Amino acid sequence: MCRRSHRAVSRRPGARFPSVNAVADATTAVAAGDDAASRSAFRQRMTSRRVGVALLASVIGSAGLASCASGNDAMTNLARTTTNSVAGSVGAITLRNVYVAGPVSQGGSAPIVSAFFNAGGEPDTLVSVSSSEAGGGQPPKPADLPSGGGRIFIADTSAPTLQGVTQNLLIGSQLPITFTFAKAGSVTLDVPVEPAATGASGAPAETSASPDTTTSPAQQTPAAGSATPSTGATPAAGQVTPTATVTAAAG
Repeated sequence: MCRRSHRAVSRRPGARFPSVNAVADATTAVAAGDDAASRSAFRQRMTSRRVGVALLASVIGSAGLASCASGNDAMTNLARTTTNSVAGSVGAITLRNVYVAGPVSQGGSAPIVSAFFNAGGEPDTLVSVSSSEAGGGQPPKPADLPSGGGRIFIADTSAPTLQGVTQNLLIGSQLPITFTFAKAGSVTLDVPVEPAATGASGAPAETSASPDTTTSPAQQTPAAGSATPSTGATPAAGQVTPTATVTAAAG
Protein backbone atom coordinates (compact mmCIF):
# COMPACT_ATOMS: atom_id res chain seq x y z
CA MET A 1 0.00 0.00 0.00
CA CYS A 2 1.44 3.30 -1.12
CA ARG A 3 1.32 6.33 0.97
CA ARG A 4 1.49 9.73 -0.53
CA SER A 5 3.11 12.46 1.33
CA HIS A 6 1.16 15.70 1.43
CA ARG A 7 3.07 18.81 2.17
CA ALA A 8 1.27 21.58 3.89
CA VAL A 9 0.65 24.27 1.34
CA SER A 10 -0.61 27.64 2.40
CA ARG A 11 -3.78 28.72 0.80
CA ARG A 12 -2.70 32.41 0.93
CA PRO A 13 -2.91 33.93 -2.60
CA GLY A 14 0.45 34.00 -4.24
CA ALA A 15 1.99 31.65 -1.78
CA ARG A 16 2.71 29.19 -4.52
CA PHE A 17 4.18 31.98 -6.79
CA PRO A 18 6.58 34.24 -4.84
CA SER A 19 7.68 36.07 -7.97
CA VAL A 20 4.16 37.35 -8.53
CA ASN A 21 4.19 38.91 -5.09
CA ALA A 22 7.51 40.61 -5.76
CA VAL A 23 6.26 42.18 -9.00
CA ALA A 24 3.10 43.37 -7.31
CA ASP A 25 5.04 44.93 -4.47
CA ALA A 26 7.39 46.71 -6.92
CA THR A 27 4.46 48.04 -8.93
CA THR A 28 2.81 49.35 -5.79
CA ALA A 29 6.03 51.06 -4.71
CA VAL A 30 6.45 52.72 -8.12
CA ALA A 31 2.86 53.91 -8.09
CA ALA A 32 3.30 55.33 -4.61
CA GLY A 33 6.48 57.12 -5.71
CA ASP A 34 4.77 58.60 -8.75
CA ASP A 35 1.88 59.78 -6.61
CA ALA A 36 4.27 61.43 -4.14
CA ALA A 37 6.17 63.13 -6.97
CA SER A 38 2.93 64.45 -8.47
CA ARG A 39 1.82 65.84 -5.14
CA SER A 40 5.20 67.49 -4.63
CA ALA A 41 5.11 69.09 -8.10
CA PHE A 42 1.58 70.34 -7.46
CA ARG A 43 2.63 71.89 -4.15
CA GLN A 44 5.58 73.59 -5.87
CA ARG A 45 3.32 75.04 -8.57
CA MET A 46 0.88 76.36 -6.00
CA THR A 47 3.72 77.88 -3.98
CA SER A 48 5.11 79.58 -7.08
CA ARG A 49 1.71 81.03 -7.91
CA ARG A 50 1.30 82.36 -4.38
CA VAL A 51 4.74 83.97 -4.55
CA GLY A 52 3.92 85.54 -7.92
CA VAL A 53 0.64 86.97 -6.65
CA ALA A 54 2.39 88.35 -3.57
CA LEU A 55 5.08 89.99 -5.68
CA LEU A 56 2.49 91.56 -7.99
CA ALA A 57 0.58 92.95 -5.03
CA SER A 58 3.81 94.32 -3.59
CA VAL A 59 4.68 96.10 -6.86
CA ILE A 60 1.21 97.63 -7.15
CA GLY A 61 1.34 98.78 -3.53
CA SER A 62 4.78 100.30 -3.99
CA ALA A 63 3.64 102.22 -7.05
CA GLY A 64 0.69 103.61 -5.14
CA LEU A 65 2.85 104.64 -2.21
CA ALA A 66 5.37 106.28 -4.52
CA SER A 67 2.60 108.24 -6.21
CA CYS A 68 1.29 109.46 -2.87
CA ALA A 69 4.74 110.24 -1.49
CA SER A 70 5.72 112.34 -4.52
CA GLY A 71 3.45 115.15 -3.33
CA ASN A 72 4.35 118.48 -4.89
CA ASP A 73 6.95 116.86 -7.14
CA ALA A 74 4.16 115.12 -9.05
CA MET A 75 2.45 118.44 -9.70
CA THR A 76 5.79 119.96 -10.70
CA ASN A 77 6.33 117.20 -13.24
CA LEU A 78 2.89 117.82 -14.72
CA ALA A 79 3.61 121.54 -14.96
CA ARG A 80 6.87 121.13 -16.83
CA THR A 81 6.93 121.93 -20.51
CA THR A 82 7.50 119.16 -23.02
CA THR A 83 9.79 121.43 -25.03
CA ASN A 84 13.23 119.94 -25.61
CA SER A 85 15.85 121.77 -23.54
CA VAL A 86 19.27 121.28 -21.96
CA ALA A 87 20.80 121.84 -18.54
CA GLY A 88 24.27 122.39 -17.16
CA SER A 89 26.25 123.91 -14.33
CA VAL A 90 29.44 125.79 -13.56
CA GLY A 91 30.64 126.52 -10.06
CA ALA A 92 27.65 127.28 -7.86
CA ILE A 93 25.44 128.21 -10.85
CA THR A 94 22.93 125.76 -12.32
CA LEU A 95 21.31 126.29 -15.74
CA ARG A 96 18.02 124.57 -16.51
CA ASN A 97 15.39 124.41 -19.28
CA VAL A 98 17.66 126.22 -21.74
CA TYR A 99 16.58 126.52 -25.38
CA VAL A 100 16.50 129.10 -28.17
CA ALA A 101 13.02 130.33 -29.08
CA GLY A 102 12.78 129.80 -32.81
CA PRO A 103 12.67 129.71 -35.69
CA VAL A 104 15.01 132.66 -36.28
CA SER A 105 16.02 133.99 -39.70
CA GLN A 106 19.62 134.67 -40.62
CA GLY A 107 20.72 138.02 -39.26
CA GLY A 108 17.98 138.09 -36.64
CA SER A 109 18.05 137.98 -32.84
CA ALA A 110 17.49 134.77 -30.90
CA PRO A 111 16.13 134.97 -27.33
CA ILE A 112 17.35 132.23 -25.00
CA VAL A 113 14.66 130.84 -22.72
CA SER A 114 16.48 129.83 -19.55
CA ALA A 115 16.52 129.50 -15.77
CA PHE A 116 19.56 130.24 -13.59
CA PHE A 117 19.99 129.27 -9.94
CA ASN A 118 22.78 130.39 -7.62
CA ALA A 119 23.52 127.92 -4.81
CA GLY A 120 26.61 129.83 -3.68
CA GLY A 121 27.09 131.95 -0.62
CA GLU A 122 27.56 135.18 -2.57
CA PRO A 123 25.78 136.82 -5.53
CA ASP A 124 26.97 136.40 -9.10
CA THR A 125 26.22 137.98 -12.47
CA LEU A 126 25.71 136.62 -15.99
CA VAL A 127 27.99 139.02 -17.83
CA SER A 128 27.71 137.67 -21.39
CA VAL A 129 26.25 135.13 -23.79
CA SER A 130 28.00 134.28 -27.04
CA SER A 131 28.04 131.76 -29.87
CA SER A 132 30.18 130.95 -32.88
CA GLU A 133 26.95 131.17 -34.91
CA ALA A 134 26.04 134.72 -33.89
CA GLY A 135 27.65 138.12 -34.28
CA GLY A 136 27.12 139.11 -30.66
CA GLY A 137 25.09 138.62 -27.55
CA GLN A 138 23.18 140.56 -24.92
CA PRO A 139 23.03 139.46 -21.26
CA PRO A 140 19.64 139.31 -19.56
CA LYS A 141 17.95 142.17 -17.75
CA PRO A 142 18.51 141.98 -14.85
CA ALA A 143 21.65 139.85 -14.99
CA ASP A 144 22.43 139.53 -11.27
CA LEU A 145 21.83 136.24 -9.47
CA PRO A 146 21.36 136.65 -5.71
CA SER A 147 22.87 134.15 -3.31
CA GLY A 148 20.49 131.23 -2.80
CA GLY A 149 18.15 132.57 -5.50
CA GLY A 150 17.69 132.55 -9.22
CA ARG A 151 16.00 134.03 -12.26
CA ILE A 152 13.77 132.63 -15.00
CA PHE A 153 13.61 134.20 -18.46
CA ILE A 154 11.01 133.68 -21.18
CA ALA A 155 11.28 134.77 -24.81
CA ASP A 156 11.02 138.51 -24.36
CA THR A 157 13.34 141.52 -24.18
CA SER A 158 14.57 140.59 -20.71
CA ALA A 159 15.98 137.22 -21.84
CA PRO A 160 19.64 136.70 -22.76
CA THR A 161 19.75 137.11 -26.55
CA LEU A 162 22.05 136.21 -29.43
CA GLN A 163 22.25 138.95 -32.03
CA GLY A 164 22.96 138.67 -35.74
CA VAL A 165 22.77 134.88 -36.13
CA THR A 166 24.86 133.74 -39.09
CA GLN A 167 22.33 131.25 -40.45
CA ASN A 168 18.67 130.32 -40.22
CA LEU A 169 17.92 128.64 -36.90
CA LEU A 170 15.30 126.03 -37.70
CA ILE A 171 13.21 124.10 -35.21
CA GLY A 172 15.09 120.96 -34.19
CA SER A 173 18.55 122.35 -34.89
CA GLN A 174 21.05 123.29 -32.19
CA LEU A 175 23.98 125.63 -31.68
CA PRO A 176 26.74 126.08 -29.09
CA ILE A 177 26.16 128.91 -26.62
CA THR A 178 28.64 130.04 -23.97
CA PHE A 179 27.34 131.55 -20.73
CA THR A 180 29.92 133.56 -18.78
CA PHE A 181 29.43 134.45 -15.13
CA ALA A 182 31.49 136.99 -13.20
CA LYS A 183 32.53 134.58 -10.45
CA ALA A 184 31.51 131.06 -11.46
CA GLY A 185 33.20 131.21 -14.88
CA SER A 186 32.00 129.96 -18.26
CA VAL A 187 30.05 126.96 -19.49
CA THR A 188 29.17 126.02 -23.11
CA LEU A 189 26.00 124.09 -23.93
CA ASP A 190 24.66 122.68 -27.19
CA VAL A 191 21.30 124.44 -27.07
CA PRO A 192 18.33 123.22 -29.16
CA VAL A 193 16.04 125.50 -31.16
CA GLU A 194 12.42 124.96 -30.21
CA PRO A 195 9.12 126.84 -30.51
CA ALA A 196 8.50 129.31 -27.71
CA ALA A 197 6.30 127.97 -24.94
CA THR A 198 2.64 128.99 -24.96
CA GLY A 199 2.21 132.50 -23.66
CA ALA A 200 5.78 133.63 -24.46
CA SER A 201 6.73 135.72 -27.44
CA GLY A 202 8.78 133.93 -30.09
CA ALA A 203 11.11 136.90 -30.54
CA PRO A 204 12.23 139.89 -28.49
CA ALA A 205 9.44 142.43 -28.28
CA GLU A 206 10.13 145.67 -30.09
CA THR A 207 10.29 148.89 -28.12
CA SER A 208 6.97 150.71 -28.18
CA ALA A 209 6.72 153.49 -30.76
CA SER A 210 6.29 157.13 -29.76
CA PRO A 211 2.64 158.16 -29.63
CA ASP A 212 1.36 159.76 -32.83
CA THR A 213 0.81 163.47 -32.22
CA THR A 214 -1.32 163.91 -35.35
CA THR A 215 -4.90 163.61 -34.18
CA SER A 216 -8.06 164.33 -36.06
CA PRO A 217 -10.19 167.16 -34.67
CA ALA A 218 -13.09 164.76 -34.19
CA GLN A 219 -10.99 162.58 -31.86
CA GLN A 220 -9.26 165.43 -29.97
CA THR A 221 -10.74 166.36 -26.62
CA PRO A 222 -10.36 170.07 -25.88
CA ALA A 223 -8.13 170.92 -22.96
CA ALA A 224 -9.78 171.82 -19.70
CA GLY A 225 -10.78 175.46 -19.62
CA SER A 226 -10.69 175.98 -23.38
CA ALA A 227 -13.89 176.93 -25.14
CA THR A 228 -15.35 174.71 -27.80
CA PRO A 229 -16.36 176.77 -30.85
CA SER A 230 -20.02 176.26 -31.61
CA THR A 231 -21.19 175.39 -35.09
CA GLY A 232 -22.02 178.45 -37.18
CA ALA A 233 -20.78 180.95 -34.59
CA THR A 234 -19.25 184.09 -36.03
CA PRO A 235 -16.11 185.18 -34.22
CA ALA A 236 -16.25 188.62 -32.78
CA ALA A 237 -14.09 191.41 -34.08
CA GLY A 238 -10.48 190.96 -33.05
CA GLN A 239 -10.86 187.23 -32.33
CA VAL A 240 -8.96 184.52 -34.20
CA THR A 241 -10.92 181.95 -36.16
CA PRO A 242 -10.14 178.37 -34.88
CA THR A 243 -8.19 176.26 -37.34
CA ALA A 244 -8.70 172.52 -38.14
CA THR A 245 -5.28 171.49 -36.80
CA VAL A 246 -5.46 170.82 -33.06
CA THR A 247 -2.35 170.72 -30.89
CA ALA A 248 -2.53 168.52 -27.85
CA ALA A 249 -2.30 170.41 -24.58
CA ALA A 250 0.92 169.91 -22.72
CA GLY A 251 0.69 167.30 -20.01
